[in-house]
Amino acid sequence: MILLILLLVTTEGPTLEQARTCQAHMEIMIEDVVREGGHVAGPTWFIRGWWERKAIEVGAPEDDSVELAAARTALGAMRAAEPEQFEAGRQACVDTAIDAGAVPGMGPA
Repeated sequence: MILLILLLVTTEGPTLEQARTCQAHMEIMIEDVVREGGHVAGPTWFIRGWWERKAIEVGAPEDDSVELAAARTALGAMRAAEPEQFEAGRQACVDTAIDAGAVPGMGPA
């Protein structure tokens, strides 16, 4: 799965599976912050929204809750079995979105 995420950087755009995986990563990230009692920073919401739009652009229905839940379950298993791979995938999702301009003022120079 990490290979799929890293391909985001070198492809024209994400596939549906890549977009859905990154969308699930962002959902998990937000839940982690909330569970820890923290404030979810604005850029995180921008990135989550960007991945939601990308998933729809590449064919996901607007209500993609079943497939998104499956992606979240797969990531949960990865997080337990391969935490470094999970973190690298999450970071690739964040970096890809920021590099694409998802967060105003945080894109490449």
